[in-house]
Order: sequence, then structure tokens, then C-alpha cells
Amino acid sequence: MNKKLLLAGAVAVAGFFTLTAFNGKTLVQQKEEIASAVTAKLEMLRTEKTAECDARVQEEANTRIEAWKAEMAAAPVPAPAKGGTKKGGSKGPKVDPIPVKPPPPDPAQAKKDKTSGTPVSNTEEKKSKTAGEAPVQNTDKKKSKTAGGGNR
Repeated sequence: MNKKLLLAGAVAVAGFFTLTAFNGKTLVQQKEEIASAVTAKLEMLRTEKTAECDARVQEEANTRIEAWKAEMAAAPVPAPAKGGTKKGGSKGPKVDPIPVKPPPPDPAQAKKDKTSGTPVSNTEEKKSKTAGEAPVQNTDKKKSKTAGGGNR
């Protein structure tokens, strides 16, 4: 009977510890608590490492600046040459302006001109004349006239 009583007492103590160990929290609450603790530790570590990195960078920057200052102090400053020194112009290189091409004629506008009776200039014909090319003539009419054989 002592053994049964001892075993019942051990089960009661184990049950008591099991039920009171998590303060009655659910699994979701426990996971949230763990996640917040991990996040806090990570944030603390990140802040610490960032401060260490900033300190190393600042130290290296100060070292380089001091070396540069010492180098500049040791270098002799060249005296300006006496006499006339030729200075370059303040203007940049000369650039030709970009030629502006007129916009191509609008076919709808050409139709309006034909119907309204206003003369429309043939720009292609003008271009060929100014380029030194001979205007294209209709050779079919010439051939039919010279072929003979009919009244036309």
C-alpha cells in the first residue's frame, strides 16, 4: 500500500508541475512569447554589431584623412609662374546647330487642298530638280506616238 501511495503522490506532483509550468498559456501564446524574445535578442545583437562596424569605419577614415593631411603638408606648393600665363577660354567646344527638317505633308490636308481648288506643290518633283536629276517623263506616250500606224 505504501508503494501505491508513493506512486499516487509522484503522479500528483508531476501533474502539478506540468500544469503550473506554463502558467496556463496556449501553444500559440508560447510561440509568440518565444518569437518576441528572439526578435529582441536579434535586435540587440544587430545594434551592437552596427556600432562596432561604424567605429571601425570611422577609425579607418580618420587614419586615411591624417595620412592625406600629412602628405599634403609634406608636398611643396608650386609658386605661380611670373609673367603672362595663357588661360584657356571659358567657352566649351563650338557645336553646329542641328538642322531642322520640315514635317512631312499630311495626306489628309493634301486631299482638302485638291478639293478646295488651291494649288498643291509637288515636293518630290521639286526635290528631284534641285538634286540635279532629270525629271521622270512618261516614256509610254512617246513610244505609242513614234510607233505609228494609227490616228491618235
